Amino acid sequence: MKRIVFYLMVLLLSIALIGCGTGGQDTKSDEGKNNAGEQPNDEEENNEEELTGVDALLDQLTFDVDVQPGEDSVKFNMKLTHDGDEDLTLSFSSGQKFEVVVTDPNGEEVYRFSEGMMFTQAIETSELSPGDEMEFQDSWDYTKDGARVDSGEYQASVELLPYEVNGEEIQDHPFKKEVTFEVP
Repeated sequence: MKRIVFYLMVLLLSIALIGCGTGGQDTKSDEGKNNAGEQPNDEEENNEEELTGVDALLDQLTFDVDVQPGEDSVKFNMKLTHDGDEDLTLSFSSGQKFEVVVTDPNGEEVYRFSEGMMFTQAIETSELSPGDEMEFQDSWDYTKDGARVDSGEYQASVELLPYEVNGEEIQDHPFKKEVTFEVP
């Protein structure tokens, strides 16, 4: 059924694009030329690949995660650095700014930062000027359901959770890092 719906959508999209047409204009004579009628050089082609919109805004931010396992707990240090040259506003949909999820060697979840937590249910914003940093920290005491987990290699998924930057919606998960660490 999904396949039929997919083919129908492709067919409708194709019909819509064909219907738009070219308005009787001869587009072949301008093929490979810039607006001045000249062949583009490499520099002009590179400029066309420059990031725009939300991608250009996100490109000004660097998200780093430092994991520090200790004898009795592991610390997750998160830092978002503004490397750009214009002010940015990050919007969060609640008081929860980040999520940390730890899985054991079998892929079973053993820790989630937000489990059992309560967060304000209001849009919160954070202003970042060029050079500013936002830092967050979490720690986990190597326990699941009150008992210490086995020693071994664990995987942590650490993510900063803004949904907008300068009013532009963030689609993917640009501030998500997967890190591996050892539980002693």
